[in-house]
Amino acid sequence: SECVTLEGNPSLDRDWLEYNLDYLDEAGTVQKMTLPLTFADFALTEGRFAKQFKKAPPETWNDDMVLLADFLKLSADEREGKFPFIWAVDKKQSLLRALVSQEMVNACIERLQLWQQMKDVAGLDRPAANEEEVAARVRTELLQRITDSLGSSASVATPGASSASPATAPATAFDAVWIDTPECTACDECTNLNPKIFAYNDQNKAIVINPTAGTFLDIVKAAEKCTAGIIHPGTPWNPNEANLDKLAARAARFN
Repeated sequence: SECVTLEGNPSLDRDWLEYNLDYLDEAGTVQKMTLPLTFADFALTEGRFAKQFKKAPPETWNDDMVLLADFLKLSADEREGKFPFIWAVDKKQSLLRALVSQEMVNACIERLQLWQQMKDVAGLDRPAANEEEVAARVRTELLQRITDSLGSSASVATPGASSASPATAPATAFDAVWIDTPECTACDECTNLNPKIFAYNDQNKAIVINPTAGTFLDIVKAAEKCTAGIIHPGTPWNPNEANLDKLAARAARFN
């Protein structure tokens, strides 16, 4: 994982990217749906894949039709009797359902597995182990078992822990990222980079909504990309994140 990085991917926590599909409702009003961009959604735009889709007229729509992205999450048994489809529009911008062939379903499964494998190689879905925290947790559990077996509330002294109480994992303190919100120019750099950390308030000014909803790398990159230079990264919240020394050096000029 030290040789692989997926830095810059905007949807690391999703199976698929998302896109907006504009269409006209029965009254001729423009409507919008936010949808997962599966491989099938891309393939529908390519003539060479035309035979993998079949248009389903609105009068045939029923509850057994399942959006492809949701269909892929079902087990083999749960897929029985279900028909995967993707949303699209016709030449008049009217909404339609395109039923997806089994071959296209298989192609989507293959690409989804490759994406999951890539994230695993990059170490994204593997929680980093903190040896001190693990050791402290084990000591605490052992102390509780010993106390329970003795039928007593007395505590047992262990190396590095007070005899008055079991050892606990040390708390991690950090200075959270913050923004000079009034100076925001709404450049979208931070919100595009990680919308779980950054968002706009009612005045269309950037704010921090959750400082631990991403990596310190996300925060440092947001500070570097900010056109107004108003994002202050603070310090890392996760001591196990890779390359913290380098990231702290990059963040220093913004704090």
